[in-house]
Amino acid sequence: MSDRGICIDVQAPTKDNFTFIFDNRGCLSCVRILVRTVNILEKAETSCVTLKQGERPTFENVCKQLKSDQQLVTMFSETPTPVNCRASLEGVWKFSYQRRDMFTGECTNNDANITSCQVPGSQFNIQNEQFTINYRKCQGMDNTKDGDVVYSCLGQWFIDKNQFFAAFNSRESRKFEKYRCFLKNRDDDLYLGGSLTADCGYLKTPQESPERFRLTPVKAEVVTPGCNLPQNFSGQWINTAKMDADVFINSTHIMETWRPDQHRYRRHVYVCLEQRDSRFMMARLGVDGCQKDYICWDFVPRHHNIIRFRQGIVTWKSDFHTVCSWKAFPGKNAWKYDLLITKVPVAIRCPVAGKFRFDQRGDIPFETRIRGGVTQSPRPNVYCKENISDFSVCDKDQKRIAIDAVYCLSVNRFGQPVDIYSEPDYIMKCVGYWRENLRSYLITMDEEDAFSQYRCWVYQRADLNRIIMSYSVGAFCNLNQEMDSYNYTQGAVVSLAMTEYERERDDCPMFFDDGTNPWRQVDQSVTVFTFRNAAAIRSTDILSLIVASISVAFLTRF
Repeated sequence: MSDRGICIDVQAPTKDNFTFIFDNRGCLSCVRILVRTVNILEKAETSCVTLKQGERPTFENVCKQLKSDQQLVTMFSETPTPVNCRASLEGVWKFSYQRRDMFTGECTNNDANITSCQVPGSQFNIQNEQFTINYRKCQGMDNTKDGDVVYSCLGQWFIDKNQFFAAFNSRESRKFEKYRCFLKNRDDDLYLGGSLTADCGYLKTPQESPERFRLTPVKAEVVTPGCNLPQNFSGQWINTAKMDADVFINSTHIMETWRPDQHRYRRHVYVCLEQRDSRFMMARLGVDGCQKDYICWDFVPRHHNIIRFRQGIVTWKSDFHTVCSWKAFPGKNAWKYDLLITKVPVAIRCPVAGKFRFDQRGDIPFETRIRGGVTQSPRPNVYCKENISDFSVCDKDQKRIAIDAVYCLSVNRFGQPVDIYSEPDYIMKCVGYWRENLRSYLITMDEEDAFSQYRCWVYQRADLNRIIMSYSVGAFCNLNQEMDSYNYTQGAVVSLAMTEYERERDDCPMFFDDGTNPWRQVDQSVTVFTFRNAAAIRSTDILSLIVASISVAFLTRF
């Protein structure tokens, strides 16, 4: 910068972006400085610009050659101050790596690893300011090597979705070989790119970097279980409160995997350490971190295909009275249990059954659609005197909800439905129900739902033959959702006001269970009584009926 001349003007639109105009005996130049961290600057500059005589130098006429995509020059502090590495890199990974300047292919050795572990509360800051890359030689690849490199972190910055961070090798005396840049992308953070020189400008994507690491997260610590989870918890589940995370449970461990977006995944492993009543203290092992911490799970006994639970706050202490204190659970007076739904649910008898007509209102109402696509042959044109919206649970076991946005109510002279070819627009099977916070909840599964297979209903009986229900946005049951909620602010998309209308030949009896006791064994079938012609009734049947009536009347006297 010393040969640029005298600074005649400066512009600073933000606190980390400075643009200077220098004048060196009529040779004008523009220099832009970007402050990346306390240890790193990046510079972009123009060549010499000569203005016409009498023309005043401004940023518009001097800096017009400065492009937004211009190659940047990275400048490192010669007396750097290391910073905490947690924001840049934290965890333990095995890695396979490529060095295109040394060998072709990818070197994979199970002993090669990157370790960046933080020690909370450590009085030695250097422990939290370094990470180590342990290279291991691969058989059959001559230019691979064994070696350990300890880097000290210099800070990190973001450009769109790319995360850059820089480090220096304290054991290296050559300045040009001492500093290195690394690149991660938030869409695919299992690849890490590295530079071979002290220049970050050549890093565009992690996959195309001069040195590429393909990372595989590994556990940094093993914890011995100290208790067992309930036996009927074992299996594969879905956590609706955490982006429909996949959860695997065995007798001592809970492994939770979720995807922040399409390409990335995160995983936590919980190990059961101690149990008292419904609370379980667990050690949480995060793949992206080295230290273990502790968290409390409070479970409700399993019913149907559902486990209800809530989690406390995370703490570093392993004392049960601290971790599982009732004050450690967030929410105070306003909270509800989260849900684990079995991944392959078995349909149960629905708590609401019968044949209902409904009026709906909401952001996304139920509408007509053709399930399975266009039919092979056209359906006959049937005249309907009256069309309604229909909600029916009429199968033999009352386990399936059928919703038809436009249903033909007309019947012929025998009382039979005229339209026998139409199919319902939505078919859902009931997964579980319960009552909580004076509200009745129902979980259904629709395999054809493109947004979320699982949905949460809040329902309530308003009269002898009237029921009000609301349909959730996704699988999560919002705390603000009530039976008449109909918009996203309350976590619902539509509300139904239903009135029972069973006809003579529908054979669709009404049933209602508010979910107060979801563990109660409910008869999973509907009993149909067939009454024969009165002329065909035998005398023995009449005698049996009379004896039964007399017996009941006699017993009620005592």
